[in-house]
Amino acid sequence: MATLATVAVALLVGASVFFSLVAVVGFYRLPDVYARAHAASKSETLGALLGLSAAAVTFGPQATFKLALLALFVLVTGPTAAHAIVRAAADAGTVPWTRDDALTDGGREVGPSATAPSERGDEREDRR
Repeated sequence: MATLATVAVALLVGASVFFSLVAVVGFYRLPDVYARAHAASKSETLGALLGLSAAAVTFGPQATFKLALLALFVLVTGPTAAHAIVRAAADAGTVPWTRDDALTDGGREVGPSATAPSERGDEREDRR
């Protein structure tokens, strides 16, 4: 028979794996550095905190203080590192992805709105 602590650890580890997987999928699938940094900082921080919580429940009060310090470290450094990466990308002139970028392929338009700029009524500047 499973105890309450065993069930809590299983749920915390499952949630940790889920949010870490969301971070990996977001990092792989999202289009630019800004969106990827968001996925990595938010989801992975939550996944790590849930994993540390599972360890705290498993090892009990003798390890809780050390795990709380680790959780504080993760909470401070994860989003701070993501902010530094995004700031560096912005300073380097990286332009955020927009939905209009999905309609272009190397400077030429593709898809249903592949009409000349004069026919669309707007002149888009080249973002590259």
